[in-house]
Amino acid sequence: MPRVNIHSNALAPGAPAPGWPDLTDVDLLRTLVETERRRRRLDAVMRAAVSEAERRGLAADTGYQDTVELLTDLLRISAHEARRRIESAAPQARSRSRKVWRVLAAAS
Repeated sequence: MPRVNIHSNALAPGAPAPGWPDLTDVDLLRTLVETERRRRRLDAVMRAAVSEAERRGLAADTGYQDTVELLTDLLRISAHEARRRIESAAPQARSRSRKVWRVLAAAS
C-alpha cells in the first residue's frame, strides 16, 4: 500500500481507510495530527452553525418545537447529544466574581 500523504484525500469522507499496519510511524503521527486538526475545525463549524440556527429561531421557522428537536431529526442524533451541542455553541459568560473576590482577599 502506498504511504499516506496527509495532504491527500486519504482521510476524506468516503475514502478507503488506510492500511494502518502499513503506515510508517511518521505517517501515522501525521495522520493523528491532521485528523485532530480537521476534527477541531469541523467542531468549530458545527458550533457556529448551531449557534446561528439558535439565533435565527430556525427551529420554530421550520415547524420544530425547539432546536433540540430540529437537531435530533435533521442530524439523527440523540436529544442528549443535541442539547450538548447547543450548550457548546452558546456563548459562555465568564464569571469574574470569584476572580474579583480573590483579588480583594489578596489585597487585604
